[in-house]
Amino acid sequence: MASVRNFYKNSTILISGGTGFLGQILLEKSLRLLQPSKVYLLIRKKKGLHAEQRLHKMMEGVVFDRVRSLSTLPKVEAIEVDMTRPDMALDAETRRQLEQEVDAVFQLAASVSFNEPLEISLRENVQNNLNLYNLVKDMKNLRVAMQVSTMYSNCNREAIAEKVYNDVGFGGYESIVNMLSELNDKEKEALTPFILKGLPNTYTFAKKCVEIKLQQEFSHLPVGIFRPPAITSTYKEPLVAWINNMYGAGGYVLPMIFGLYSAYFVDNATVPMFAPVDYCANALLLSAFDVANSFHTGRSVIPVYNYADKSCPNFQDCYNYFIEGLPWIQKSVYRHFMNTRTTNESRYRFAVSLMLAHASAMDRLRSMTGQKPGIRRAIERALQMMDKSRLLMVTNWEVENANIKRIQQSLDPDERILFECDLGTVNWRQHFADFIPGLKKHLLKMA
Repeated sequence: MASVRNFYKNSTILISGGTGFLGQILLEKSLRLLQPSKVYLLIRKKKGLHAEQRLHKMMEGVVFDRVRSLSTLPKVEAIEVDMTRPDMALDAETRRQLEQEVDAVFQLAASVSFNEPLEISLRENVQNNLNLYNLVKDMKNLRVAMQVSTMYSNCNREAIAEKVYNDVGFGGYESIVNMLSELNDKEKEALTPFILKGLPNTYTFAKKCVEIKLQQEFSHLPVGIFRPPAITSTYKEPLVAWINNMYGAGGYVLPMIFGLYSAYFVDNATVPMFAPVDYCANALLLSAFDVANSFHTGRSVIPVYNYADKSCPNFQDCYNYFIEGLPWIQKSVYRHFMNTRTTNESRYRFAVSLMLAHASAMDRLRSMTGQKPGIRRAIERALQMMDKSRLLMVTNWEVENANIKRIQQSLDPDERILFECDLGTVNWRQHFADFIPGLKKHLLKMA
């Protein structure tokens, strides 16, 4: 098998979503190991900061400590974009430059909110993506373009194969968009559950739609779809237990961090699909390499890479491992008391009321002592996320992952280590024990 490092060496990489969680780890790995000639980052203006300012601020973060120590560093260039526009607000010269230079594209940009109205999620996670691919199709030296989807884009199925499922109802994506544009907000909200057809939230549905659109319109290009599971903090690289968001497991452990009574609608026997973010970045790089090597003119089916297996412990063990990262008194309390984990709706709702009452009491205490309240609001947001992903807490899936396994087996021993992504090698007990301390340190800035 050809060398993965040789494939990326001297390449020009474009990353959309490079300031996000997975994006930062992908960028760091690319700069530290792959030796590309240049990396373009598509970045939108945010909170008054332009693209260059956001890039500069990001590169000062702890994630890039090892990169900053390199004697030579590939050029990283920020390009300010507006993904909502068909031309992405690119001037003619910049567009020509990208068309001529880029040979590898990674599309990671997404709105990951589970609570967004369907119309907004479709715009953010489908149409904005298609705007990028209308640029990608004109790239003269394109070798690969990877779309990051989610392992849950078809989680209304018991078995998930490495293929695009074209089973969206209501006439498909365009018909749904047109129909929603003619409805008022109440009508949209009432219709949404019927459109989702068993999917737990608008995010997973939008990801399903973009997969279908890529298959319909861009299968003639070297495009691949990468489906990661719920992504956790770093396992090893570039540092242990780095995380910058409260999605997924972050929301799950938030009540414990605040010392609250904790309520979870979960089946303890369910085996979740988790993967450390550095393993995801490695698997994504390998998948892109495989797409480029296997592409041939006349190809009609986009390859899909399901990145998940059954190596993760069940939720009962996950919970016990998470609390190992707490101070010893809290650890004992949460192991035996202060939590309800159940699939009984009445019991769960009662436990939620206890947790929210506890959060309100702590907010009042913080106000009385001159501290800023907001614990209840944070818990309410975490509860909304967990309710929108409840299916994930009680379901086991059969997942085909032959493509990732095949790539791993074909690597030489050195590159198998450099691009480690075998989830069976993760020490889940240690990884989850590191999770809460990492979250407190890197995101919450707690001592």
